Amino acid sequence: MDFNNDGYRDLIVGDRNGTVNYFRRLSNGELTTEPDLVANGVTIDVGLNSAPFIVDWNEDGLLDMVIGNCNDGVPSDRRVRLYLNSGTPSAYVFTTPDILYCGANPIQYNRCIPHVTDLNLDGMKDLVIGEDLGHVYYLENVGTNASPVFDQAVMLEAEGVPISFPSGHTDTKVWVNDWNEDGTPDLVLGNYHDSVHLYIAYPLGVAENRSAALSKVVSISPNPARDHMTVSYSVAHSGRVDLIVYDANGRFIKTLVSANHGIGNYGVTWDGRDATRLRVPAGVYFFRLEAPDHTWLSKFVVLR
Repeated sequence: MDFNNDGYRDLIVGDRNGTVNYFRRLSNGELTTEPDLVANGVTIDVGLNSAPFIVDWNEDGLLDMVIGNCNDGVPSDRRVRLYLNSGTPSAYVFTTPDILYCGANPIQYNRCIPHVTDLNLDGMKDLVIGEDLGHVYYLENVGTNASPVFDQAVMLEAEGVPISFPSGHTDTKVWVNDWNEDGTPDLVLGNYHDSVHLYIAYPLGVAENRSAALSKVVSISPNPARDHMTVSYSVAHSGRVDLIVYDANGRFIKTLVSANHGIGNYGVTWDGRDATRLRVPAGVYFFRLEAPDHTWLSKFVVLR
């Protein structure tokens, strides 16, 4: 981001010692090391593993800073801090930070990596947080864009299962970006094992399942198809099951199944027609299977 409003992209980097490094970009493209960021004239120190995110938090035209941290020895100091900027666009002034809350409690995760983004596309900034145990949490903003408020933290899922990295692969680093430019925010996650994972989201709000486990739950044949295709699916827990077709923009096409199921394997054939009996045009579509405890989303292609 352009931290000092000179037209060049700078770098703000957290470090192991809990301070925040500032690298200013020059007109020739080179970066120069500036003094670490300060608040109240004192170098910012949030304990260990500072994780800053720069954003105009209160919509006043100035860049503020949200910082996560790590504190293995003092759990009560695992706080997400907000440093509001009271300076100018070209010269920041940070003072005493505020602690961000979720409901009545401070937002408190060890090795917390906060990312500020509008995840649900409602025009307001939300929080997405990676943390020490390998999970990713979503805190929806129920306030306003200029004064965010959070009342619950939800663990993000992919394939109907909470995102979770095994021991040795934890310390989740999170970045939200529309990776495939389809209008929906995707997740890029790093972890302690030096690996990077991409989670593609679709307009229905469900992450694409890229694992072999999906074929054990939902399979489509043939795919692509021109007219008829068979959807085979498994139900692991008795209860209501809905199988619905949507287009690539999340618009309802047709309900194929809506009934109570026992445990077992099932199949249904779709003839490529919508709820009004018209043939759907060629394109990308989704089967959404809503079964007890889980939801799966499967992509398929219709040819004409």
